[in-house]
Parts: sequence; structure tokens; C-alpha cells
Amino acid sequence: MIATVKHFAANNQEFERHRINAVWASAALHEIYFPAFKAAVEEAGVWSVMSAYNKLNGVYCAENSFLLKDVLQKRVGL
Repeated sequence: MIATVKHFAANNQEFERHRINAVWASAALHEIYFPAFKAAVEEAGVWSVMSAYNKLNGVYCAENSFLLKDVLQKRVGL
């Protein structure tokens, strides 16, 4: 059994969360959303991060290479 942190990233509404497109500047994401996920991995030791259902800047979070490769792999180390 492992701990999982979710929903990465910009998941800030429940209504039609599978369809919305959250539009955020990169700087805002780095200041608001990413620190909590980074802390969950580095300080709490979670082994898994679940992507959000929504789109982020036009790309579904589960398919977003910026989120998955640039942020999670390169910056957070997953």
C-alpha cells in the first residue's frame, strides 16, 4: 500500500470537472499549486501522484507533458 496525492493540478471545481479548461500562467502554478505537491512527495513521502481530470491550458492534465515531465519528473523527482 502506498500513499497517493491527488489531483494534480489546477483542480478547483467539481461541476463539469471532466470538461473544464483551467487557464493559468506558469508563474501562478509554481507559486500556488506546485509547492503542496512537492512537499507531499519530499516531506510526506508519497509514491504516487494522480492527475486531475480537467484540462490545464488546453491539454488534459493526464496528457500534459509540462505537468508530467517538466514538473513531476524533473523538478519533483518522480
